[in-house]
Amino acid sequence: MKKTDKKYLLYYVIIAYSITWVFWITAIILGYEDMSFTRLIHWNFETPGQMILFFIFRIGVYGPLIASLFITYHFSKSDGLKDLWQRMIKWNVKIKWYLFVLLIPVVLNLVVVLIGFITGISLGEFFNSEIPWTLLLVYFLYQILTSGMEEPGWRGFALNNLQNKYTAEKASWILGLIWAVWHFPLMISLYFGEEITTIIFSLAGFTMVMIGQTLIYTWFYNNTKSVLINILYHGWSNTATAFILGTVATHNPVVGLITAVATWGLAILLLKKYGSKTLTK
Repeated sequence: MKKTDKKYLLYYVIIAYSITWVFWITAIILGYEDMSFTRLIHWNFETPGQMILFFIFRIGVYGPLIASLFITYHFSKSDGLKDLWQRMIKWNVKIKWYLFVLLIPVVLNLVVVLIGFITGISLGEFFNSEIPWTLLLVYFLYQILTSGMEEPGWRGFALNNLQNKYTAEKASWILGLIWAVWHFPLMISLYFGEEITTIIFSLAGFTMVMIGQTLIYTWFYNNTKSVLINILYHGWSNTATAFILGTVATHNPVVGLITAVATWGLAILLLKKYGSKTLTK
C-alpha cells in the first residue's frame, strides 16, 4: 500500500464511522429499539417518533457506501467511481460462485443448529423468526438494499487498498477488526443492561466472528473481483441467519460461540485450500 493509500484508507474509516455512529448513537439516545422487519412491512409504528427513529437508524447503514464514494472520487475522480461501479454490477462470473453464495450461509447456519441440538439446545429455539416465510425474498431484497450496500466500502474500497500491501489473510484480519468495531454501537445497545464482563466477552466473540466472515468475503472477492457477489452474499447471509437462527445467537452465548467455531472452521478450510497470500488458486 502506498503512503497516500494509507492516508485515504484512514480517511475512509473516519468518514464511515462518523456517518454511521452519528445516526446510530443519535437514534439510540432518543430511544430507538431494534424494530422488526414486519413492523416496516405493515407500517406498524406505534408513534411517528418510532418511525422517524427507525429511518434515522437505517441511514447509518450507508456510512461505508457514502465514505467509499466520497474518498474514491477525491482519490481518483470519475475514473475511480466508474471502476467501483463496474465491480458493483459485475455479474458475469462462473455459476459456482452464485451457488456458493446460496449454499454457504444455509449450510453454516444448519451446522450451528445441528451442533446446538447435539449440545442440548432445543430445536424450538431455532427457526422461530418473526418474519413469515412468505416474505423471505422481500427480506432478502431489503437486506441487499441496506446491509448489502456496505460492500462497496468494505470490499470495493477498503479491501482493495489493504491488499496493495498485505496478504489476503492479514488484510482480512485488519478489515475484519475495522468492520466489527463499526458495529459496536449497535452491539452495545443490544446488550445494554448486562454486566460489563458479558458485554466485553460478547463484543470479543462478535469481533472474532466478523474476522472469520471477512476471510470468506475476501475469498469471494479475490476469486471474482465482483463487489456484486459480496453484496448478494451479505444480503443472503443475513437472510439465512434471520430465518434459521432468528435471535437465538444474540440471546444465547453458546449459540454465538458455535457460530464463531463454524465460521472459523470454513475460514481455515479456505486458507488451507487457497493459501493465505491471495485466497485464490
